[in-house]
Amino acid sequence: MQAMQAPVVQQKIHAHVPVPSAPPAFESSKRLGDKEACNDPEEACDEDKFGEENKGPEKSECWKPVLPAALSVSTFLGGVAVSLVQIPMLTELTGWPFAVLFGIAVAIYGVTLLCMLWVARADPGQVTDDVEGELPKRTHKSWLYPKPVRRYDHYCRWLQNVVGLLNHREFMVMLIGLTLIATLGVLIDPYLVVLAYERAGIQIIRDVVLLLHWVYSLILLFYEGKIFMIHVGLISRNETAQEWKQNKHYVVHNTSKGDNVPVESLSDSDEYNEFFDKGAFTYSPQANSLDKGCPTNCFNFWCEPRWPAAVKGDF
Repeated sequence: MQAMQAPVVQQKIHAHVPVPSAPPAFESSKRLGDKEACNDPEEACDEDKFGEENKGPEKSECWKPVLPAALSVSTFLGGVAVSLVQIPMLTELTGWPFAVLFGIAVAIYGVTLLCMLWVARADPGQVTDDVEGELPKRTHKSWLYPKPVRRYDHYCRWLQNVVGLLNHREFMVMLIGLTLIATLGVLIDPYLVVLAYERAGIQIIRDVVLLLHWVYSLILLFYEGKIFMIHVGLISRNETAQEWKQNKHYVVHNTSKGDNVPVESLSDSDEYNEFFDKGAFTYSPQANSLDKGCPTNCFNFWCEPRWPAAVKGDF
């Protein structure tokens, strides 16, 4: 199974194509072109914004630490609105037990916020001191940490931390929670407005809260939903976001070098840009030795042990 392949290919971004034999001028122009083409929801290929291996973001990006606060506070306030307005209205208008609805809300918002805190503050999985010889192939260096991170996935600007071996699952649980929160808000708020208007007429404060929460849910679903879908596709193929952005497992057909050519081996910037604009980069399971099929990939992601110090993350 190659779930989510089509939408991922359409949004596939790539930081730069390493061509060792190309002259420096070609490499520079190619990298610039790729940055200009960067349009994935996280925009994580812009080194000025999110840093390189050994250099942090530009000073103009220093306001970005407000993003974790904005995400966590908005999620918390959304939970308050649900507890004080939506749940009492559902109980009154439908007869559903308040305790059950409140417990469900606490579970969803509580787990989401706890995972958010964990991903933002946890060590993503730096290599241990006893690692000798060649580093695991999914290890990558980030400017945030002195040691390379095992099973490096990406740098999350909304949480200002790297997502790697030890916080990737919690990152996905957070995305699931945010998607569920947004979807329920988009569906339930209009339903409550209709029921409440038919029974009690217009109540300004209640209706304003419902409207604001519905708009918030729409915005959250629009932006976070894209990121969620991308990461579901990556997990189903056992592909990290870092590998995805570098086109490590993607091929192109009908090129000057032949058919089924790895994207990384394209030797001409014009040809690369032409295929990129056409959305012609196609995921190849044969190019990804760790892709064992969707069921096995998902099982390994959620169930493979990660905490033992000897775990390399190449699964």
